[in-house]
Amino acid sequence: MKKLFFSLVTLIPLVTNAQVTLIPDQNFELRLVNLGIDTDGVINGQILTNDAAAVTDFFLMGAYINDFSGISDFINVEILNCYYNPVNGDIGPPYGAIDVSTMLNLKELDITATHLNTIDVSNNILLEKITIANEAYGDILIINDFNQLDLSKNPLINYVNAFNLVNFNLLNLRNNTAGKMHINVTNNLNVKNNVCIEVDDPVAATNGTAPYDTWVVDGDHYFSDICTLNLEKFVHNNFRIYPNPAANYISVEQKETKGVNLQAVQILDNTGKWIQIIKDHFNYIDISHLSKGLYLFVIQTDKGNKTEKIIIE
Repeated sequence: MKKLFFSLVTLIPLVTNAQVTLIPDQNFELRLVNLGIDTDGVINGQILTNDAAAVTDFFLMGAYINDFSGISDFINVEILNCYYNPVNGDIGPPYGAIDVSTMLNLKELDITATHLNTIDVSNNILLEKITIANEAYGDILIINDFNQLDLSKNPLINYVNAFNLVNFNLLNLRNNTAGKMHINVTNNLNVKNNVCIEVDDPVAATNGTAPYDTWVVDGDHYFSDICTLNLEKFVHNNFRIYPNPAANYISVEQKETKGVNLQAVQILDNTGKWIQIIKDHFNYIDISHLSKGLYLFVIQTDKGNKTEKIIIE
C-alpha cells in the first residue's frame, strides 16, 4: 500500500505539468513554433500550458490567424500585438473575437486590422496603451469596425489609437487617472466622424483645464459626461441603400427622420480608397461610371454614419 501511495504522489506533479492548451488554428501554432514558444516544435493542435504561461511579450503580427482559441491561457502577457490577422474573415460580419480577460498584467494591446468590432478589456486594469485602428498592410484588406470602446475600467490608459475607423463614435474614458493622454480618432477616408469622449468632467476637458490639460486629442471630437448611441442606432436602423447588387444607380432610403439630416454619401473602393462624395439627389445616385466590384458606401448624417457594402454588377 505504501508503494502504491508513493507512486501516485510522484505521478501527480507529472500529470499537472503535462496540461496542454488547444490551438486549433495552424497558423497560430506555426507562429508559436517559430517564436520558440511551442517547445515540442510540432504542429499538432496543442502546446503545453506552461509554455503559454511563460510568455510576457507576444508578437503575432501578420500571421494570418483566423482563430485565436487558446490565447486565454497566455495569462502573463504584458504586451500583445495581433496586428493584421483576419479573425473569422476579412470584411464585414460576422466579426471575430480575442479573449484577453485572463491577461491581468496586460499593459499594451494592438489589434489593428484584425477584423474585430468589439474588445472587452474590463479585466485589464493595468492597460496603458490600446490600438484598434485600420491601416493598409500587404495586398489584402482586413477591416476593424468598432463603433465604441469602453475604457472606464482601465484607469491607467494614456494612449488610444482609433485611426481610420469609419463608424467609431464613442470612447468611454471615465475614471482615468493617467498623468497624460494621447488619443487619435482621425481618419484619411474623407469621412467626417465626431467622436463623443465620455469623461467625468466634460467642462474641464473642453476647456483644457486640469486634469485634462495634458490630454492631446487628434480628430473631430467632443466631451460629454453621458455619451449615447441612441441616435447612431437610429441611423443604422432607418437608413439603407438599395438596390444591392446595383448596376446603374442606387438610392438612399430614410424610413424615419427624428431630426436626423442626411448630409452626404461617401463612396470608397474595397481597399478603403476614397472615390467620390454625393451631397444631394440621394434618391437617385448615378453609379454607371463605376467598375464592377465591391464598394463601401458611407451614409453620413449629422448624428452618425452608417457603412454598407454594395456590389456593382
